[in-house]
Amino acid sequence: MSTSGPGRGRDDLGRALLAQHPRGEQWRQLDVTIANLTFDQITRMGSLGEEHASDRQAVRDRIIAGITDPELAGRLASRWIRWKDTFGLPMPAELDDPIAVLHHPYVLARQAAPNHSGWHKVVLPVFDAGLAIAAAGHDDEGVADYELLTAPWRQTCLPSRYTATSAYGPRSQAALRVLRHAEVTSATVVRRMGRACAAIDEQHWEAACAAVTEASIAWGFPLRARCLYWETVPAAEDAVGESPTDTSIVNALWGAAISQAFAGRLDSDTSALLASPWRTAGLPLPG
Repeated sequence: MSTSGPGRGRDDLGRALLAQHPRGEQWRQLDVTIANLTFDQITRMGSLGEEHASDRQAVRDRIIAGITDPELAGRLASRWIRWKDTFGLPMPAELDDPIAVLHHPYVLARQAAPNHSGWHKVVLPVFDAGLAIAAAGHDDEGVADYELLTAPWRQTCLPSRYTATSAYGPRSQAALRVLRHAEVTSATVVRRMGRACAAIDEQHWEAACAAVTEASIAWGFPLRARCLYWETVPAAEDAVGESPTDTSIVNALWGAAISQAFAGRLDSDTSALLASPWRTAGLPLPG
């Protein structure tokens, strides 16, 4: 698996910004629910998002036009890139213009051919929820905008039985311990792990990644594996003190984390291959 896009890590919305944001907790809920979306939920959100379509577009345009803080615009655009990768959507041609990136999923949906599968439109409620949570105002108009854009997500996903500590299933803590351990491990050791990953035959690694994707779908949570990957990115960057960092380092750390989160859902050879860079670096796994 590989990363893509600008500002691909660094905890996209920013820990400091989230700590100060009045809707910081809703953002964290959104993150957790995306990791646990089922196909049925995605379809239901898409259907609800079709209601009042023209009103929704006017609100999106108004909220985006009101984003004057370049840091917020850049961080949201970074998250859009992450979600586009997660949902398998095409990337915008202009990655250096945050406002153009924010408009892109909506432009993509409007330009989709009539015979298109509709996937571009089905996933828009996720972008709507993120836009409203992060950037809708707090006056009466802003609250109304927030309520309209987040309604499909809230009606479909809340309340959620998952939290940040269980977002990747019953073995979430084992996976997250891998990320936390890497952040306090010597950068030299983490880079050694990355070199070990880069030395693995690319076809073998890609086959293991495909097996994880299949296992995620079979589990009923098709986005869990990719969401864990994107949680791995900032952990890898923190571990070596650089952003962006080498993709092989991210892959190595993700492989170890996913081998824990998906324990019992992957065959032994696949799990061993994914964890091998971590073990080659001489690091113990939680389970």
